[in-house]
Amino acid sequence: MRNEQEVLNAAKPFTGIPDDRFPTPLPHDRSIDRSHSLQPDAPPAPELSVPHEPPPEIKKAMLAAAYAQLMIDRLAALQNEEVTKYTGISRVELGLRVWNAPMAEVAKRLGMKKHVLMRICKLFEVPTPPKGYFNTSFANRPIRWTRVVVGAERDDH
Repeated sequence: MRNEQEVLNAAKPFTGIPDDRFPTPLPHDRSIDRSHSLQPDAPPAPELSVPHEPPPEIKKAMLAAAYAQLMIDRLAALQNEEVTKYTGISRVELGLRVWNAPMAEVAKRLGMKKHVLMRICKLFEVPTPPKGYFNTSFANRPIRWTRVVVGAERDDH
């Protein structure tokens, strides 16, 4: 008789509510659906709200960077004006000429002395090749190209 009772209990449909006679499923048993658990649901995790603007310290740094970029552009424009005033050509053009011919030759073409041209390049930050650059063959030169950046040309940054 006892055997028949066990068969009947096994044939009873599972309702998800644990019965006294059946053991409660272990938590590590993944094959059992726990969606109908009698335990109260855990409170939902608080959702992070989407920020509408950056934090103040980031905003301050962004403003400082933008202001610094404006100052750099202004400095480059002022340097360009001064180089044009003294040499008659732009800072970019002077940089190209200085890197493509010896300093004495460029100064002669501009109608000034070599040391004056060197001083203008130094004051207004026009990159110049190192000493002996034109005494070596083109293949052995350590540096072949230096770009002079003016504020208006900074569109790619």
